[in-house]
Amino acid sequence: MLTVITGPMFSGKSIELIRQVNRFKIGGKRVIVFKYGEDRRYAEAAAASLDGLTTWAVPAVSTEEIAMRVEADHEVVVIDEVQFFDDPIVELLLGYVKSGKEVVVAGLNLDFRSKPFIFRGGTQTMADLIVHADSIFALHAICTAKESGKICGAPATRTQRLRDGEPVSIDEPVVQIGSAESYEARCIRHHFLH
Repeated sequence: MLTVITGPMFSGKSIELIRQVNRFKIGGKRVIVFKYGEDRRYAEAAAASLDGLTTWAVPAVSTEEIAMRVEADHEVVVIDEVQFFDDPIVELLLGYVKSGKEVVVAGLNLDFRSKPFIFRGGTQTMADLIVHADSIFALHAICTAKESGKICGAPATRTQRLRDGEPVSIDEPVVQIGSAESYEARCIRHHFLH
């Protein structure tokens, strides 16, 4: 079974992923968790949420590294920030599902330009992974754009990249690891492209 947890930044994807990992562990399953190795915002060897929840995770930066670490007796394969991995990740994960493993991934469905997030070095996107999911957790954040001094507060489905408080150009590189210093959750009405 493939479970995809997706949504914009600040929507609770890592919290849900950690919750799922804990449930599998309580159930006695042999679980291996991966995190994108270049993302060191909150922890070096743990999948971590903004509010401090963590679960041990193997840092990896490629599909090949994941394939080398998953063993035959792993029953559950979990990946946080899956959108940062390379294009072969889709086939690898679908292969694990076909072999009977549970697969749980969390990642951004859209990049800051509001386009499906493209896996590194390829043409497949998070949408190509989501369509194969048996279970989808489509999470929303809260739009933090301010109008007349008040936070919007609507459900946010987009991630706005900012520099000095202003939206960046769509010509910026897609991958820029960051947090509240560079990004805000936005509703579609307050998501701007320049």
